[in-house]
Amino acid sequence: MMEILGELAAYIDVPEAHLAEQSATPTMVEEEALAVGIPPLIRVKSGSEKPDDAFATVRYRDHWFWIDHQDLESKRVFSFLMILFSLAESGTPKQVPIVTIPVG
Repeated sequence: MMEILGELAAYIDVPEAHLAEQSATPTMVEEEALAVGIPPLIRVKSGSEKPDDAFATVRYRDHWFWIDHQDLESKRVFSFLMILFSLAESGTPKQVPIVTIPVG
């Protein structure tokens, strides 16, 4: 899972403010990836304003990160990743309480 997350992180649009304060490292820009023949696995955009029409959004350190609602390939990859996380979940299932009813 860590390797998959590392590969997908290469396509996150990192805000300039995070690069300037060195709290994040630069990632592969889509144009650079396409120039060497690597299609983007996922497109995660960022900005200071909350997007109007997004499939998934998260606010982190005064910036918004999102996947566009019209980006079908990114939506598929993100959904697949969520399925993998649910399959990898190792918690024990909660036991349902047992109710006994005395008869007789």
